Amino acid sequence: MVVPLMTFFEIKNFPDDVYKAVGKIIKSSQELERDYKTLATKLKLKVKDINNSSLNKLNNALKKSGNLTPKEYNNLKEVIQVRNDINHKFFIEIFDDISKGYDEIMVKFSNVLNYSQCVIYEANDVIKNKIDALDGKTIMRRTAFDDN
Repeated sequence: MVVPLMTFFEIKNFPDDVYKAVGKIIKSSQELERDYKTLATKLKLKVKDINNSSLNKLNNALKKSGNLTPKEYNNLKEVIQVRNDINHKFFIEIFDDISKGYDEIMVKFSNVLNYSQCVIYEANDVIKNKIDALDGKTIMRRTAFDDN
């Protein structure tokens, strides 16, 4: 998955800028989760409990039902992993890594956080396009995952 890196966050005031960025990423992640559940509900996917299902489970159900192409499924699967890494690994594995110099660490934070935000936004556009198509809308958002 190749996604151009966009700048959403500048990490200058450590650690405050990192915490603010992670908070915004978590908000975007929750919006992605909400929209996944909306799509699954509209499609009446056969999932035991949509509201308590993980994104991986919903993504698998969307693929199984034929509502995702293999490429969409794989791209979204990677985004879900990025999202999960921010939620479950960022502060333990990346934030605590002090093996590099301060400037290198700030660049790494910036790259990881900006990439995460970018792919989550792109994934949400994919899901929102599917919701819009079900609602009869014909104008779709372009995403970094689209074929050029």
